[in-house]
Amino acid sequence: MILFALRCARGHHFEGWFGDGNGFEAQRKAGEISWPECGETKVQKAVMAPRLGKSPHRIGRLAVGLGVVENPDETT
Repeated sequence: MILFALRCARGHHFEGWFGDGNGFEAQRKAGEISWPECGETKVQKAVMAPRLGKSPHRIGRLAVGLGVVENPDETT
């Protein structure tokens, strides 16, 4: 299974789970994917940040390196 960030032609953002990329494309072409609130079926993949299983300690060090926080303990 894969999670895609999606966007409809009206600008609404949502997520959807699919068996694989081909499954998404098949459902999209068939008009089987829509945003529930507006019913728009013209849907495309949106930009999505990868989910990397990082430990809280590593995230804290990254936040310090990026200048987001001064103390890595502020992120936990």
